[in-house]
Order: sequence, then structure tokens, then C-alpha cells
Amino acid sequence: MDKFLHEIGAALLAWMLGLVPAALGAAISLIFEPDVSWPRRFAQMLVGVTVSYFVTNATAALWPWPPLDPYVRQAIGFIVGMIAFRATPQFIAGAGETLGRAPGQLLDRVLAILPGRKDAK
Repeated sequence: MDKFLHEIGAALLAWMLGLVPAALGAAISLIFEPDVSWPRRFAQMLVGVTVSYFVTNATAALWPWPPLDPYVRQAIGFIVGMIAFRATPQFIAGAGETLGRAPGQLLDRVLAILPGRKDAK
């Protein structure tokens, strides 16, 4: 049981250390964000860390040449975390706008394929 607990603790520590560069990237971006509410800051931080974590691991898994140095992988994670953090508000606004237009566009397409419509192509 002690060995099992030790392995769980080591895995949690490795996971947390993998998140540190991403969290630092997002935290540094927070410095340059004036007049942002705390819930939005938390959401942006969470998105930056999550995207960075997965992109860092994907980069390591998909890199075709000899393995990347851990420092380079963490640098990629840091940069991607900052970019994702900054892109979150624009992404949310764009996704909301697109989802708002989707029902009308879907209805137009369905009506266009129904028989009996004179303006159907």
C-alpha cells in the first residue's frame, strides 16, 4: 500500500510540475489585462493552462525527430498558454455570434431543399 501511495504522489507531482509553465504563461498574461473581472480571469487562466498542457504533450508525442529537450517542450507550452489565454475572449465572442446565427441558417437550408419553394435552387 505504501508503494501504491508513493506512486500516486509521484504521478500527481509530475502532473502538477507539467502545469507550471502553462500557468506561468497565463499568469504573466494576466499582468497585461486591465479591467478584467475575476471570473473572466479565472476562465482565461484555465483555458491557457489546459491548452498549453495538451499541446505540450501532443508536441512531444508527434515530434518526428529525436526527442525534444524538456526545456523546449516547456517553452512551447509557455508560449501556447499565453496565446490561448489572450485568444479566449475573442474565441468566446466569435463562438457566441456563430451559435446565435446557426438556427436561422439551418432553417434557411432546410426550407431551401423542401419542394414547392420557388426560390429553391
